[in-house]
Amino acid sequence: MEGDVIIEDNLKKLGTEEAIRYIAHAYCYEGSCEVSYNDGRFSFEAGDCMIVVSNKLVESVVPSDDFRCKVIYIAPTFLEMCSPDNNYYVKGTMSLFLNPVMRLLPEEREMCEADFREVERRLLHASHHFYQEVLISVIQTLFLDFYEFHARIYGYADVPVQAALLLSRFFSMLEGGAYCTHREVAYYASVLCVVPNYLSDVCYKLSGFSANSWIKRFTLHEVKRLLRDKSLTIVQISDRLNFSSPSYFNRYVRKNLGVSPMDYRR
Repeated sequence: MEGDVIIEDNLKKLGTEEAIRYIAHAYCYEGSCEVSYNDGRFSFEAGDCMIVVSNKLVESVVPSDDFRCKVIYIAPTFLEMCSPDNNYYVKGTMSLFLNPVMRLLPEEREMCEADFREVERRLLHASHHFYQEVLISVIQTLFLDFYEFHARIYGYADVPVQAALLLSRFFSMLEGGAYCTHREVAYYASVLCVVPNYLSDVCYKLSGFSANSWIKRFTLHEVKRLLRDKSLTIVQISDRLNFSSPSYFNRYVRKNLGVSPMDYRR
């Protein structure tokens, strides 16, 4: 279990290689912090909670001088053990990719603060004979409260088991970098043993975006990240993302970003 759950009083690890394998759950007590995440810019303010499901999508974290927070980093393998026995996490995960911050009501803030305190308290009592079971229990409570906050903000919707499994596997493929070599919905549908239209329909119903939109979102984020690395040539980036030619890569960037790769770098 060592290293599966880490609690810190700052966001210095967020978006770093050290935290790349963790999912971050944060609560802001004072001040504010500007977070650039998945091509969006979000203000994380006092009384907000934030869940960063993919650390590699974090581009920058700029806290105010009076910023004070608590963050719980949980490794995916341990997170699976703590996940409540329902499928709501799928709907939550997809919306959190688009906006990781949730604005809480006063009573929700009290609940969230209590949950964070209890996780931290239990994490320190490693001598407890049932340490893992107790820690899983308090983290499950934290997750269920997060689900409740999310359902209040976005609306509750029961997620069928089959749809949840399909979307979970689809997102695992994208997070694993499959978009670097495959940008066609048909490929993902084939691996997931469904027809392309069904995959797109499930994506749209649960997230408001088609499967192609998600593939493109992950691809463009990686394109921008690589273009910012000026040690790489345009040809190297094109090859790394498996475009058929640099000219096709140029057309793809122009079509989706509105500028050429070279202009984006300026």
